[in-house]
Amino acid sequence: MPPARIALWLSSIAGISLLVRSLWFEPVPMGVAVGAMVAYLVLCMLGMIFPAFEMFGDAVSRAEPGPRLIALTFDDGPYPPTTRKVLDALAKAEQRATFFVVARKAQKYPELVKEMVEAGHEIALHGFQHDRLFAWRTPSHVQMDLRRSRDALTPLLAKPPRWFRPPMGMVSPRTAAGARKAGVELAAWSVRAFDGTAGATPERVTERITAGLKDGAIVLLHDAAEHDDFEPAGVAALPGILDAMAARGLTSVTLSELFAEEAASPGPSGNETGS
Repeated sequence: MPPARIALWLSSIAGISLLVRSLWFEPVPMGVAVGAMVAYLVLCMLGMIFPAFEMFGDAVSRAEPGPRLIALTFDDGPYPPTTRKVLDALAKAEQRATFFVVARKAQKYPELVKEMVEAGHEIALHGFQHDRLFAWRTPSHVQMDLRRSRDALTPLLAKPPRWFRPPMGMVSPRTAAGARKAGVELAAWSVRAFDGTAGATPERVTERITAGLKDGAIVLLHDAAEHDDFEPAGVAALPGILDAMAARGLTSVTLSELFAEEAASPGPSGNETGS
């Protein structure tokens, strides 16, 4: 069990213990009760903001090092003016990536999605629309949204999408439960560019990503803006990132390929190990 999930369970048990003590014995001081509640809420918020902690559900954030492989991933597309720049840069460098697409946009640009697939890239889910409150939706809402997104994308793909990254990257207990019901796997990241903000610069994005370019990394970038109203800084930064990858002998593959490779890698005893 991930350490963050253990911390959640222990803090929940401690909170219940304080409640029982207050009901059956002497109430705890107000300062202690408020402090415990604030600490618990902060812990839960950190678990939501950083899904790699796996506090509320299993999520991939990196692969085991060894094969010199990483996964470049892109959120919020497709959008022809910016997504095609990303596709061109990847093609020139002969690299593959995973695109977490907004299904509503994919329905608008189906030919672009087909281009992505034909180029060897993987298509994954980012919700039907970029709902900033997605983490607060009910599990049934999450499940229905993912099924709707999958139904919209599957005709454009060889098989249904495997991976899901929630809008804003936040994973709540509700998000995790809905994703499980929909039969998709949660994808987090090990290095994030923050290139989808209007104030980001290609230079800062390149610096942030290259600092985290390590064997097994999952890189989060954007091939489009949430509302398609500006070009994410990661688009212009991508050629420099690809050059840094080449200098370090790293190859980008799709998420499914990354974890298939990990599963096939021999463990210390020479046996195959699972991802």
